[in-house]
Amino acid sequence: MGAGAAPVTLSHARSLRALPLELLRTSMWVDRWPVRLDAGEVRALLDTLRANSEDACARLADNAMAHLTTVTGGWSPHDPRDVVAALHRILTRSRFLKGSRSCYPLATAMTQIAPFIKARRPVTILASGFPFKQHDNGLKAAGPCPDLAELGALLRLKELQGAVAALYPPGLRVVVLNDGGYSRPRDWADIRRYRCQLQRYAQLLRLGDSVFFHDQSSFVAGLLGPRGWSKRERHRRTFRELISLLAGSTRSLDSAARADQRLTEALPSPLLAGVPSFRGILSSLMYSVPVPVPVGADPRRWACEVLAWPDSYTGPDLSPDLASARREVVASAWQDSVNYLAASLADAATEVNQHYPPHVRLATVASRPGCSGFSYLGGSTLLPWHGTGCLDSRGLLCAEFLVSLDHHGFVPVYSDLIGDEQPLLMVPFTQVEFVHGRRRVGPRLLTAARLRTR
Repeated sequence: MGAGAAPVTLSHARSLRALPLELLRTSMWVDRWPVRLDAGEVRALLDTLRANSEDACARLADNAMAHLTTVTGGWSPHDPRDVVAALHRILTRSRFLKGSRSCYPLATAMTQIAPFIKARRPVTILASGFPFKQHDNGLKAAGPCPDLAELGALLRLKELQGAVAALYPPGLRVVVLNDGGYSRPRDWADIRRYRCQLQRYAQLLRLGDSVFFHDQSSFVAGLLGPRGWSKRERHRRTFRELISLLAGSTRSLDSAARADQRLTEALPSPLLAGVPSFRGILSSLMYSVPVPVPVGADPRRWACEVLAWPDSYTGPDLSPDLASARREVVASAWQDSVNYLAASLADAATEVNQHYPPHVRLATVASRPGCSGFSYLGGSTLLPWHGTGCLDSRGLLCAEFLVSLDHHGFVPVYSDLIGDEQPLLMVPFTQVEFVHGRRRVGPRLLTAARLRTR
């Protein structure tokens, strides 16, 4: 970057609705200045990420022992209470934490973790994630495959396992429930392709037997047994019919709020206690369904116009095409919301959570009591599959919306590791060099690549 040049920044937006979509520039660097990583550069990037992560593991373990020794006057790897306190200290460090520490106090950790320690067994950690890449509207990601954001998330899980194993050799047994299709129907070919690439990343990172992936539908069906799963599916169909009936045919955020009121009157309050609202689901899913594009329109620019005010259908200057596209987006999100809420209610009605084996739950969407809040990318509020992987000017691995990266002057970086359909990552244009007839990512950025600390 030249002297006095302004830094290339990230938006850190948690949702597309938080971005000024109508003002964002599109189809700039993404289309004009592609860059490729050769095999050696990919290897250098992965080696750097792994090495920095391993160093972080050692620091986390050392710091946890030093802290507890200072506070309590000593630490013994043979005392279950000391071991639980150390593991709790690691879980709640800013490198991993999402949300409030108060949701997962030491007393809760002691209840959940101590039985594993006393039996000298790996501590079972349960997390949901890696469903599918949300590329449908073209504003979050460019294609259906996991990119550097998911690779970094896998490395974060390995980092957590490594830090724990340094203090407690049996370590963790991390069970990740791949929830693609569980609450929201999805084409199986998309999910299979996503998971195959994810497994490739896991092999590159040498996750080994520290992290296990399970399809959530198959996992829950195994917990419930054939009769229990059939009961859950009957509940899901019944709730889907009820929600569709109560939601009516008018589809907007206002009518979604009225549907919630009708559901409150129709269903017992304990059933609804831990379930998201229909309006809340709809307001999220509007930004993750396909956007119909008129012939000749630029897809990203058009998607920005549609989603800037997705449930605004009238106005003196509103074109019929724009109103029609918004109605179609909301209709699609509406149906997905019905399915999502029906699945959530079916889980509540069959008490799915009560069937899980003993574990520590990582809350990856929003922290909640009894669960340890967990950020896959260490401080990034955006889940890896909701955005595009990137390195900022300091080399920090983040997830960010593609449309925002485009607007802020990031360029796509392609690699044979993922193919030409979408970039492996994006980097600031200031970090691109032209050397020996090719554009490349500056070597200093690749050798600075690391996961965020908070």
